[in-house]
Amino acid sequence: ALLAPALLTALVLTNTFASGRHLEVDVRAAGVGAAAICIALRAPVLVTVVVAAAVTAALRALTA
Repeated sequence: ALLAPALLTALVLTNTFASGRHLEVDVRAAGVGAAAICIALRAPVLVTVVVAAAVTAALRALTA
């Protein structure tokens, strides 16, 4: 019953932090962190996605 969420989590984390055979922590990690906070606060899915995207976009704009 918990196999599908575990596989989805692994896929998201792999695509977020992996670059070939190396781990990279960049602005996408902040987006994932913001999403985790929203989930912990039981925010709706749409709010979670918007907050994660906004945090990632803001940090990319500041660092570019």
